[in-house]
Amino acid sequence: MTSKDLISKRREWLRRYVPAEILGTITALSGAWLVFIHTHSFLAATGAGWFSEGIGFYGYFVISELISNSRRLKEKSFFKRTSMAIAAASTNLLVEFMPAELIDNFIIRPFAMYEAPQYIHPYPIGFLTGKFAADIIFYAIAIVGYETRKRYIRR
Repeated sequence: MTSKDLISKRREWLRRYVPAEILGTITALSGAWLVFIHTHSFLAATGAGWFSEGIGFYGYFVISELISNSRRLKEKSFFKRTSMAIAAASTNLLVEFMPAELIDNFIIRPFAMYEAPQYIHPYPIGFLTGKFAADIIFYAIAIVGYETRKRYIRR
């Protein structure tokens, strides 16, 4: 892969992931901070942030995938287009994100989002530090899934 190809790939990945990451970060921080100020519990805030981030992040991808697949299938009847768009979106997102999610959600992210705020203050800065540390590992795995999806799954 040439440096020009790598730059092109990086731009593609940024265009794909940055909007979802912004939305996920806003919802994660909002959920975690809201729970933390009411409970002062790192554990409860971690759970709220983790859950909220998933809603924002995957909400973006589910809607994007459904729209793009529906547009591609516009000549089909409504019910056929809808079922085909859901099937394609599900397959695409599972291949892209399932391995990253398993490692991230059960090992990396809970640890990082729980530990970082205990050592880095104020709470929002510590929470975001843990979140972004987990994101680096998540995206390294998700990008492999995305490239695999593009290569092996026909649209």
